[in-house]
Amino acid sequence: MSQSGMSDNKSASILRLYLLFFIIFGFSFPEITGAISPTPPAAAVIIPLSPSGIDVGIGGLFQADYRYYTESERADNRFMIRRAQVELTSQIRPWLMVNLEYEFKDDTIDYLQDTFAEISFGSHAARIGHFKKPFGLEQQSPDAGICFAERSMGEYLSPGRDVGLMLHGAFSQKRIHYAAGLFNADGDNVGNRSDGRDDPELVGRLVLAPFADSSNEYLRYLQFGGSGSFARINLSTLNVKVKTTGMVDTGRNIYVLSNNTKFGVPQAADTRWRLGAEAAWAWRSMAFQGEYIRLTYTDLKPVGNPPMNADFKSWYVNALYFFTGETLSFSRGTLQPIVPHQPFDPATGGFGAWGIAIRYARFLGDEQWINPAAFVSVKKADAVSLAVNWVLNPMHKMILDYTYTNLSDPIRVRVHPDGAIDYIDKENVVTIRYAIDL
Repeated sequence: MSQSGMSDNKSASILRLYLLFFIIFGFSFPEITGAISPTPPAAAVIIPLSPSGIDVGIGGLFQADYRYYTESERADNRFMIRRAQVELTSQIRPWLMVNLEYEFKDDTIDYLQDTFAEISFGSHAARIGHFKKPFGLEQQSPDAGICFAERSMGEYLSPGRDVGLMLHGAFSQKRIHYAAGLFNADGDNVGNRSDGRDDPELVGRLVLAPFADSSNEYLRYLQFGGSGSFARINLSTLNVKVKTTGMVDTGRNIYVLSNNTKFGVPQAADTRWRLGAEAAWAWRSMAFQGEYIRLTYTDLKPVGNPPMNADFKSWYVNALYFFTGETLSFSRGTLQPIVPHQPFDPATGGFGAWGIAIRYARFLGDEQWINPAAFVSVKKADAVSLAVNWVLNPMHKMILDYTYTNLSDPIRVRVHPDGAIDYIDKENVVTIRYAIDL
C-alpha cells in the first residue's frame, strides 16, 4: 500500500474516532446537547423517527487507557483507545427488537459486535445475528459491570462472539436463567478446511438464583451455574492465544497453540469442548464471584505422533466493596452496573461512588504442547489484581488497576538490533482507564 493510502486510512480512522467521541461524550452530558435525560443505568438517548413511529436508542462505549509497566524489558508504556463503539437499539414492535453495535477501532477482528434481531414471547426470547455466545459469568457481564481494567485470563478460553441463533429467558419467577444456541464454530475463518467439516457449535449456560424473589437480603443475590460448549472442528479453529492484563491489545501472549505446534503441523483435529462452573453473591455494598473454565481439544494428530488432547484450565475469585454505600446486585445472571447515591457534581457536593476490587486468577496451559525453545508459552500463570473504581455517574467511570502476574516460564518480549533478547517471567502493569458507557 502506498504512503498516501496508508495516510488516508489513518485519517479516516481518526475521523471515525472523533465522531464516536462526539456522539458518546455529548449524549452522556445531556445538558450540553439538549437531549432528554432520565439517566438510568445504561440508558440511551432516544430519538423518534417520524413518521414511522419507531424510536431509536443511541448508546455507545468509549474507553481510553494509559498503561505503564515496571519491567525495564518492556517498551509498551503508552496511551491507547481500548474500545470505541456505537450502539443503536430499536423496539420495532412490542415483540421485536433490533440491535446494531459497531466497533470503530481498526485493529479488531469483529467490527460488528452485538448485532442481532430478537423476538420476545413473555419471559423468553429468540435471538439471531452476531453476539456473545452464552458462556460464563465474566464473559456475559457487560463492561459497566466489570470493575477491573480487563477480564481474567479465562476470557481467552471462552467462546466470545459469533454468528448464530439463541434461545434465552427465565423460569420460576426469575429463579432459573437459561440460554442455549447454535453458532459458527470458527467465526469468519473459512481457510484450511482440510477435512471439509463445517458443523455448528452448541453452547449453553444455566444459572440458578433460588432466592431471587425472597425478602431475605442475605440470600436474594446468591446464584450459581454452569456453562458448556461442544463442536466438531477442523484445523482452522485450532488457535488458542492467552494474554495477561498487560498484553491485551498487543502481539504478546503467555500461551500460543496454533497450527504450528511443538510437534509441527497437525494433520487432523476432532472436537473442541468447554466446561464452566460459576458462583456469585452480593449483599448490600459487597459482591463476590468465582469461576472455573476448562477448554479441551481432542485427538490432535501431529505428524509422526499418535493423536493427543490439548487441555487448558483457568479460574478466578474476586471481591468488590463500595465504601460509599451503593447497593450491589446480580440480575439476569450478571452483576449490574453501579448507580452512585450521589453522582459527581461539584455544585451540589456529590462525589460519585467509590469502590475497591481484588481478584486472584490462575491459568494452566498444556505442557506437552509447549516448545521450550520458542519462549511463547508458559505452563502456569498466577495473577493478582487490585482496582480502585470511581463511578462519577451511571455513564462515567474511572479505574486505577494494578495487576501482578507471575509466569512459570520466561516469555520473549524484545529482540535488540545487536541480537540480544529480553525475556520476562513476571509482569507488573498499572492501567488508568476513563470510560463512558451509555
